Amino acid sequence: MESKRKKILEKLKLPHRLIIINDETFEEKFSFKLTPMNVFVGFSSFIVLFGLLVILLVINTPFRELLPGYGDNDTKRNLQELLYKTDSIERTLKERDAFLKNKINILNGGTGLSDSIAK
Repeated sequence: MESKRKKILEKLKLPHRLIIINDETFEEKFSFKLTPMNVFVGFSSFIVLFGLLVILLVINTPFRELLPGYGDNDTKRNLQELLYKTDSIERTLKERDAFLKNKINILNGGTGLSDSIAK
């Protein structure tokens, strides 16, 4: 097991040369000395930096409104107001129903409730 790791590390450290040559004139344009480890580290760094750039772009621009859960503040405020109004209407309807049931009970000859609003 230890020898396999050493072999893999040795292969990752072996230098390779990347040469870019003009096809017509065979002139060497660029030459890079690379190892597989350098390529892996460079590619990984690029992916991480690209991800951070995308995250920063989404957080600091209006793109965030397109993501679920990140609406604009006006929409959130309107939703809270509507929830408050809905709660108030439900409470008023329950009180009115209790009042009407009490009134019907009294008209039918019952004694009525002591406090129809509390229930």
